[in-house]
Amino acid sequence: MTKNTLRCFSIVGYSFILMFLMQTIVGSLHSLFLVPVTEGLGMERSAFSLMFTISGLSGVASLPVVTKLLQKYPARIVVSVSILMSGGGFAMFSQATELWQFFAIAVVMGAGNSGCTLMVASLLINNWFEDRKGLALGIGLTGSGFGAALLSPVVTHLITVYGWRTAYLLCGIVMLAVCIPLTLLLAAVSPAEKNARPYRDGSGKETENTTEISKPEGPELKAIRGKGFFWMFLIGMAGWSFAIGGIHSHFPAYLTDVGHTAQFVAMVYSVEAVSLIIGKIAAGMIFDAKGSKAGLLFMAGTFALGLVLLLMAEQPVLAVLFAVSYGCGISFSSVGIPSLIGGFFGQKSYADILGIVNMAYILGASFGPFVSGMAFDALGSYRIIWMVYLVLFSVSAVLLWLVKSHLDKRYNSLWFCSEMQE
Repeated sequence: MTKNTLRCFSIVGYSFILMFLMQTIVGSLHSLFLVPVTEGLGMERSAFSLMFTISGLSGVASLPVVTKLLQKYPARIVVSVSILMSGGGFAMFSQATELWQFFAIAVVMGAGNSGCTLMVASLLINNWFEDRKGLALGIGLTGSGFGAALLSPVVTHLITVYGWRTAYLLCGIVMLAVCIPLTLLLAAVSPAEKNARPYRDGSGKETENTTEISKPEGPELKAIRGKGFFWMFLIGMAGWSFAIGGIHSHFPAYLTDVGHTAQFVAMVYSVEAVSLIIGKIAAGMIFDAKGSKAGLLFMAGTFALGLVLLLMAEQPVLAVLFAVSYGCGISFSSVGIPSLIGGFFGQKSYADILGIVNMAYILGASFGPFVSGMAFDALGSYRIIWMVYLVLFSVSAVLLWLVKSHLDKRYNSLWFCSEMQE
């Protein structure tokens, strides 16, 4: 194994750690604090839950800024500041006593989190890998799946034994202590910053003295942002993420409503987390071997099957099968997004397009939980909204398929042709 290969693999490991700690604790496990904080401070759950939406919207507003900063300044500086805002903000929750203080800290934390989680991890792996990119994404981004499975009982233990304030503080300190040193050591948007080159395999030409770096191909963002197919792509992404957000935050409550015990629901959640890990790796391999359409078909098929099984989840076996299928399907939110962007539009404006797509994704995912809650309050059941999400997701998947078919037919998969460069 060459020195250059080790450098490339270190980026995968670094991305894994960012997802394992920053994405998991801030993005997933923060919900574990809802009950102890609201009971401890006498707050309404609905009011406290608004903090999650505020954090998400702050992240959306910050994504374009982070994208521009990464193009102008070294990644180690931009990402380190983002980690300081996110992890430091999480620790600051330990000192909050009023609702407005949680909201104010959430603005800072959300802005920081946009610069040290999925977008950055996806961008780094995309730039550091020419071959085996899908597999590298699959491995690096499984950090959030492992984090959900392994850190959930740890954070729960900290809250139970030491209290929510101490748990907030300790989680924030761990994120800062682990991620900032690794970022200063490893983070680089371009391999050229480390006198390296993107990973290639199968050619037999990789040597320590090779310095040739292939020119990125694809259209400029300005050439496609006014095109109908680009807006269809964004709508498809937002619609799919809306369904994921609306389902993911409420399916444990739904399983309880249909008669399952809390212990069984916790087991289903763990199965879903493990299936997500498997789904990310499988999706990455499919994108590598078969291309964008095959990867899209895998994620759409498993997600649709998961939704159908959810409607019949009164049966324990079907509830477990839902977790397996759904876990594979939501690999869309991590491996799917960066893989589809590269497969649809190439690499030339990858960072700019990734920033815009992540904005669309986060917006959809942020409002999904709110809509699910409103539907339950109005109807007393989740079944109707699950059916709505099935239709919404299906339309979104078809839109993405049509966009890819259009690009293949119109440009023969060469989105970097002269017409698109004008």
